[in-house]
Amino acid sequence: MSQSVRDAAFAQAVDEYLGWYGDPMASLNKALDADPGFLLGYTTFAALHSIGGTPGDAEPIQTALKSAEALSTSATIKEKLHLRAAQDWARSAITEAATSWELALAEDPHDLLALHLAHDTHFYLGDARKLRDVPLSVLPAQASGSKARGYVLGMAAFGLEESGDYEAAERAGREAVEINPADTWAIHAVAHVLEMQGRADEGIAWLRGLEPHWAPAGGLAVHQWWHLSLYLLEAGHFDEVLEIYDAHIRTQETSQILDLVDAAALLWRLELLGVNVGERWQALAPIWGRHAQEHVLAFNDVHIAFTLDSAGDKAGLEELEASLARYAQTGTENAKFTRETGLPLIHALHAFRRGDFARTVELLAPIRGHLKQIGGSNAQRDLFTQTLVIAAFRAGQPELAHQVIAERKAIKAGSPRAFAPYLAS
Repeated sequence: MSQSVRDAAFAQAVDEYLGWYGDPMASLNKALDADPGFLLGYTTFAALHSIGGTPGDAEPIQTALKSAEALSTSATIKEKLHLRAAQDWARSAITEAATSWELALAEDPHDLLALHLAHDTHFYLGDARKLRDVPLSVLPAQASGSKARGYVLGMAAFGLEESGDYEAAERAGREAVEINPADTWAIHAVAHVLEMQGRADEGIAWLRGLEPHWAPAGGLAVHQWWHLSLYLLEAGHFDEVLEIYDAHIRTQETSQILDLVDAAALLWRLELLGVNVGERWQALAPIWGRHAQEHVLAFNDVHIAFTLDSAGDKAGLEELEASLARYAQTGTENAKFTRETGLPLIHALHAFRRGDFARTVELLAPIRGHLKQIGGSNAQRDLFTQTLVIAAFRAGQPELAHQVIAERKAIKAGSPRAFAPYLAS
């Protein structure tokens, strides 16, 4: 095959990754079939696997990295930076990986692949400032009205939202969607703004109105259904949320890690509202259990743990906690996050599940200011804040509950429906 076939396939892979649609891995494989000496194809293959939740020592990642390393003697500076970043992610040096992609972006501000890889990494690190500043730094280099500018605006919108600048975030996100209505990340960024501002009715209208654009985008569709479900929970439409869960969120045995996170988080939120979720935990736990020994991100491990716990898989939970305790003593960056925040959070949620609310407060209150460390968004981490507030009320500590509610309102409007029984008493 020709270089033009390689370049077209690689451009397709990058656009699919930026737009959260299609199959970027299939397009990458086509590019590599066309040119087995394509270094950037191998580094991107390894990076997307890592960011998708594959452990760094897995065969596909290591094979791709070895192929890239063999080609690196004649590589450009930008190619070497992509290689270094992929290598860093594979060894769980997550911050270093982000730095290398930022340097690649400095070499070429039109390298939206490096931008998105850095953006995803900053998200996993809970680094709101970088989520905002890195896209904004290259925005002036993008042509007005171009698809590239739309993608950068969408990433900037999410960073602005996570930084609390909701007005600028909504403006950037809506501009991105005007440029490209299929930019599901920009759609998602505006959904975050509406969630954080308590604009549930507008959020439902926003996502419903754009559903033909985001629903086919398999990479993020489940997460968009999750956002829609949050609005519907606040509106009290519990049966509709369960229908969405069954039809769109927990349907595939081979879901992405993000899909599994959303499924677990939604079931926990439903139960905080007193909704009986039936046997859904038991159906979800075996799928999550396949990832119990990977320890790619502390955020994932927390969701695995409370899924196993909620499903009544005592042996699985004990095995996971023992494995995490060993892993937490290793020298990786994620091991540090696991040791300092992940494991205490897992233990706090276990205490909540067994009804020991005082213990939940004892474990969760001291780390509530450090939850960004394990990654995720403000909306996702709100699950843990809601759990702490309810635990404090149930433990007879209303003063703490109201203090946390006040802190929460500083970044998120309104009190969730889950608090209503306690605030009314």
